[in-house]
Amino acid sequence: MTAYGGDLIRFTNEGLDSIQSQTRSQQDEYNEIWNNVHRQLLALVEQGQVDASIGQVLNERDEQFHRESAGFDEGVTAQNTAMRDVQTIGNEGGAAMVRAAMGSGR
Repeated sequence: MTAYGGDLIRFTNEGLDSIQSQTRSQQDEYNEIWNNVHRQLLALVEQGQVDASIGQVLNERDEQFHRESAGFDEGVTAQNTAMRDVQTIGNEGGAAMVRAAMGSGR
């Protein structure tokens, strides 16, 4: 944030931080939901309330979930890296514009 001729020039990118934070929160949430469901179903198998063969299927689904969520997580990480790059470029560009507006080339 810079004052120029009494006016305030401000470049912000908080919206990008919010998107990254929400995405990370969603990742935590879907992992928590799956882990809770997985735990509850395994408990039913262990208590004999559900056929034991369901346990094998559940383990296969657990492996599949972790594979697919890992791929999604990698995509989110790449997206967040790209957003940080955009923020950096925006900050650098904003600072350059402020310097230019103030009559300084540096």
